[in-house]
Amino acid sequence: MAKYSINLLQADLLPKKALWTLNRVVTLWVVTLVVMLGLIFITQWQVSNLEADFEVIKSQNISQTSQLQNLESAISKNRQNTTLLTELNTIKLVIANKEHLHKQLTDPTKTYSVGFSSAMAELAALHNKNISLQRVNIGNGNMTFSGIARTPDAVPNWLSGFESSTFLSGKRFINFSLIENEQKLTEFVVSSAQSKGE
Repeated sequence: MAKYSINLLQADLLPKKALWTLNRVVTLWVVTLVVMLGLIFITQWQVSNLEADFEVIKSQNISQTSQLQNLESAISKNRQNTTLLTELNTIKLVIANKEHLHKQLTDPTKTYSVGFSSAMAELAALHNKNISLQRVNIGNGNMTFSGIARTPDAVPNWLSGFESSTFLSGKRFINFSLIENEQKLTEFVVSSAQSKGE
């Protein structure tokens, strides 16, 4: 004969399983402790690395500061003495002045005595076939030339040759007149003296 059993204990009558059991709490604490110890270890390792880097940088800083002080000391020793510089510049100026004076005194073009004959010799050397001088007046530091030119532009060309002359070079001619005469020739007057009307 078959036995039949009836389970009168239904599922909702069974006690509910607890979420927080002792084993689970202990496991959670152990995991948390391991994580905390791991974080502490990693942090300590990073701190020790940073301290090592800091010590290296600190030693480099000390070395560079010492080198900077040595260089500043060397620079201060190599600074030029202003008194000696002033004396050197004065001596250079004196030497330059003496060289210029020596050049002036030994230059044959500057140490001549000019008379009327040497002026005439230079005018003869500056002869231009288009210029015919009729009158030359030299006196009191002034010069006046008058004559006839074949063309008006011959006079400025002739005057430009004065730059190669030792006696006539550098003279300023402030009076200059050109007049065409009846023969179609140009009469000119060139003077370094002011005209009487001025």
